[in-house]
Amino acid sequence: MNNIEQDNKSLIDFWDQAIAITDEEKESVAELGAADWKEMAPSEKLCEAVMTLGKKKKVLDYGCGNAWAGIIAAKSGCPDVTAVDVSKGPIETAKFYADKFEVREGFKTFDVGFDWLGTVADKSYDGIICSNVLDVIPTETAKAIIDDLARISTDDAIIVIGMNFYMTPEECAERGMELVDGRKFYSNGVLRLVFHSDEEWTDIFSARFDVERLDHFAWPGESAEKRRLFVLRKK
Repeated sequence: MNNIEQDNKSLIDFWDQAIAITDEEKESVAELGAADWKEMAPSEKLCEAVMTLGKKKKVLDYGCGNAWAGIIAAKSGCPDVTAVDVSKGPIETAKFYADKFEVREGFKTFDVGFDWLGTVADKSYDGIICSNVLDVIPTETAKAIIDDLARISTDDAIIVIGMNFYMTPEECAERGMELVDGRKFYSNGVLRLVFHSDEEWTDIFSARFDVERLDHFAWPGESAEKRRLFVLRKK
């Protein structure tokens, strides 16, 4: 097994546990009602970007986690949303939240393999969401995913990409973070972040997409807007 395959496998195992729904998490959202679906989004900017996909006919939430984005797209009006993840834990969590916010008809969830995208027909989706995925996997895997996302998207599709913040090698060193190959940060043997600058990601996307918008946002509790929001259009 090569390093990329090993990284992919360890990530499946990690996220299977990390996003599995717990009884504590269920209790923490007990007070939320079906009308509180916007509360799932980690930022207002991300929420607004995903809500634009409510006008689309068929949306894919790839690497869905708890499916916050797919649920928001569905609640915003999209009649056909598919939320997939390579780990089973997130899918069970997604099903819980879909039920919590009364998203049922036209909303599908599946745990899939890394090769699933290759089985999807060309031009299947006119909206795609991929949040906190591409920069936590090997770059080679990310580029393969980007190629497939271009292939399965319609000519008028909107693609929303959410990413973590960028840190230079010097900033990582100041925080005591040791990088592999100058970009990859591992924690307990699991790949957690791959650092590419905004310009580098723009260059990677440009092989298949035009970057229509690049914005920055913060998660709750963060003082600076450093996380990345890319909105892409197919070339």
